[in-house]
Amino acid sequence: MTIKDIFHYDINRKIDGVVKVDQIQELAIGQEVREYVITKELKKHFITFFNHYNEAFSNPTADMGVWISGFFGSGKSHFLKMLSYILENKVVDGQKTVEYFREKFEDDPATFMLIDNATRNETETILFNIDIESSIKKDKTAVLRVFAKMFYNHLGFFGDNLKVALLEQYIEREGKTEEFRKAFEAKKGKPWVEQRKAFAFNGQAVVPALMETLGLSEEDAQAWFRDKNAVDFSIAQLVEDIKEYISSKPKNFRLLFMIDEVGQYVGTDTDMLLNLQSIVEKLGSECQGKVWVVCTGQEALDKIIKLRTDEFSRIQARFKTMLSLSSSSVDEVIQKRILIKKSEVIPELEALYDKKSAEIRSLFSFKYDENQAMMDIKGYTGTNDFVKNYPFVPYQFILMQKVYTEIRRHGNAGKNLSNGERSMISGFQETVQKIQNDDEFSLIPFYRFYDTLHSSLDSSIRLVVERCQKAADAGDGIEQYDVKVLTNVYIKIYIKRGE
Repeated sequence: MTIKDIFHYDINRKIDGVVKVDQIQELAIGQEVREYVITKELKKHFITFFNHYNEAFSNPTADMGVWISGFFGSGKSHFLKMLSYILENKVVDGQKTVEYFREKFEDDPATFMLIDNATRNETETILFNIDIESSIKKDKTAVLRVFAKMFYNHLGFFGDNLKVALLEQYIEREGKTEEFRKAFEAKKGKPWVEQRKAFAFNGQAVVPALMETLGLSEEDAQAWFRDKNAVDFSIAQLVEDIKEYISSKPKNFRLLFMIDEVGQYVGTDTDMLLNLQSIVEKLGSECQGKVWVVCTGQEALDKIIKLRTDEFSRIQARFKTMLSLSSSSVDEVIQKRILIKKSEVIPELEALYDKKSAEIRSLFSFKYDENQAMMDIKGYTGTNDFVKNYPFVPYQFILMQKVYTEIRRHGNAGKNLSNGERSMISGFQETVQKIQNDDEFSLIPFYRFYDTLHSSLDSSIRLVVERCQKAADAGDGIEQYDVKVLTNVYIKIYIKRGE
């Protein structure tokens, strides 16, 4: 038997280690929902969110802002997606989404009832990463433009260009959408939806279609088409359109803007923070809990605001629901998604630990002085801990969290990781795949993580390791063991910087 044979799930199955909020394929959603791990910390956040959310059905409120904070590996983007999936409650693989969570909360039926009640009303979510959806130009109205783009896209209009979107909205209100599209296609020979992105190059079809559909004179149609001025658009206009949309829906209908990486996007920009605050404030006062704004950020909102003056106190008031996710439970997630063992293997691992416990405790014994902060670096606490974490050692989860966090802050690696090229889950999966054909009784040394990180490390570090490896391969005074020691040191060098 080899390492790969001890796991309950196929160690080589595809796992999206980095959550992408714009990934909506049903197959991917099905796997995400089924394998989502509800940790103790996450359960508290589910309770907090759904308590506030459900309260708004009976008591309308302007306090509809939610801020989810957490650094790399905390699962904030994944949590945001799960909230979106649950609230929309679409059918995934033949089953309503909320039913996948019944089993996850089987030990807490009261919390599941809270979640289930929230799904009984029609709900639509607009889920997106603001940095991806934003234009290159970032100014004081950048946040408004992204909100508008995603809302009009949600309605089926071309939100990428507000001039076109507002035209489509007007035509829709006149009840002439199909008539306009047919008129355009008759002139162009291609569907409007396919051509609207390049509407500026389709004047010979757009202008006649407007004249025919809306009864405009050629002069008026040409004037609209040729107008190059930016669309005059305001928060009030967007909120008015959103309010009109939800008014067309059932009484308890809810619309949620669920926005990933807002904290990183607005950064230290005063204007964009105020733009966000104004949008949330206006939506709250006008829509009274029928529209929610749920944002994620690497830092808690109060930490961002402390970097500014007191004029930002109002934005904190707009986000009454604050959920702070830590990375403390990442080991539990990896244990349940990757490391869970086959039932018949567990007795063998228990017997192995009992036989080798003294030797294992000696290998993974850590000593600290009173000035050291990393007291959570530990070996196995007992047989059960060994079975859960094998072939990894508990201290590796803590160290790798620190490594990933610090790499993000330094050099090219930080850019790579912030773009989502690596995650804790994918890092541990790739590492165990490296030894999957080894004997089942093989522990993974820390240097093995280098292969999952090397593309994210500074080029100067990679160059040194590559030179060392070449020297070892050629027998030029360096052994293969020396390369392992070197990679071990370079992985941990970032921790030293950050501590």
